[in-house]
Amino acid sequence: MALMAMDDALAIFLTVLAVIVLVLDFILLCLHFLSIIYCRIHCNRKPVGLVREELPGVSILKPLVGVDPNFAENLETFFTLDYPKYELLLCVHEECDPAISIIKPLMEKYPNVDSQLFIGESCDEAGTHHEHIGGERVGINPKVNNMNQGYKCSKYDLIMVSDAGCHANNDTLYDLVSHMTETVGVVHQMPYVLPRKGFASIVEMVYFGGAHARMYLGANAIGINCVTGMSSMMRKSILEDAGGMSELGKYIAEDYFMGKACWDRGFTVKVTSLFAMQNSGTYSLKRFKSRMARWCKLRLATVPPLVIFEPLTECLALGACTAWAVYFLFHVHPLVFFLCHSLVWFILDYIQLLGVQNGPLPFNKFEYTVAWITREVLAILAFIEALFDPNIKWRTGTFRLKWGGQVMEVKDEDASKGCRCYLV
Repeated sequence: MALMAMDDALAIFLTVLAVIVLVLDFILLCLHFLSIIYCRIHCNRKPVGLVREELPGVSILKPLVGVDPNFAENLETFFTLDYPKYELLLCVHEECDPAISIIKPLMEKYPNVDSQLFIGESCDEAGTHHEHIGGERVGINPKVNNMNQGYKCSKYDLIMVSDAGCHANNDTLYDLVSHMTETVGVVHQMPYVLPRKGFASIVEMVYFGGAHARMYLGANAIGINCVTGMSSMMRKSILEDAGGMSELGKYIAEDYFMGKACWDRGFTVKVTSLFAMQNSGTYSLKRFKSRMARWCKLRLATVPPLVIFEPLTECLALGACTAWAVYFLFHVHPLVFFLCHSLVWFILDYIQLLGVQNGPLPFNKFEYTVAWITREVLAILAFIEALFDPNIKWRTGTFRLKWGGQVMEVKDEDASKGCRCYLV
């Protein structure tokens, strides 16, 4: 009798589990369709109805460390923005950073652009004098420490943070400002990529325009806090009320907590119509996987329950679980279902990518197929790496994530026991 009761209890548990998996699969499928529709309606729309003379000023913070082959090209696009009133606050980590050799000529080339250079540390012990040398360490986050000087000197209430790898276009500031209404505290751009040479570039484009867009646009469509600090705009007044830049400095995922500060104060967060166009000159499949692992680590540390749900947002893991569920409940052949399930997601990701690209893709369908499969496999490897290695390496140090999103700095010899990923 006891064995029969145990068998009945196990059967009930497995039935409930199978139903939960099917419901989750249905919800994510609906989210996929929602993100496709939302992209078609909301994205790739140029801002209209703005009066140039009435546009508010914007302070652009550029935290910069090192250079890559596209660094000068990307940075120059911010000197040539078609916007009536903005300042460019260029923040580097230390005085001997090679980025300075590119920044200063651009400042001289565009003397009419309101730009300033801020240097966090001196490279020599004496500390060579410079009016903007001497950054203040406000927390553990090296990016926040890097741009804190520029933030304190910013003139305008609207603060845009833009990473070094972003390539701006003339409508970038117009688009951000057009979404910054009275009830909005943060606006942000969904990351996408400019086409570049090589298979790794195709994988990045397939990911950011497909799987990433699916979750990013879907989350924003239903009002979930999903903010990336790669290219975003916030109200300085709200951030000051939340404790200022120093409050964000104790988190690595400063963008998430920036959005949370707005929600907590009754403001909303909006995604813009145009995308943050990434144009890094240094990229590879290895760097891509490390980057995905780093983002996964941040999500798991910030929202711990994602340890269970994170892999189930990916096609292969969810397809395998759903194949088991339909076999258990309806005796459908699991391999047949898995292949059909993967094909549906493959097609929907392609439709999503076409919507984001808003034009012809710079690669053919065969290249898309290989890149899509590669990305799905790398997603599993990135999740495994995120589970077993809590360390994140930035160019200025190595950090260990703690639950809740806070971090602690660790010595390189301690961090060398696990893999490292780079903040890009």
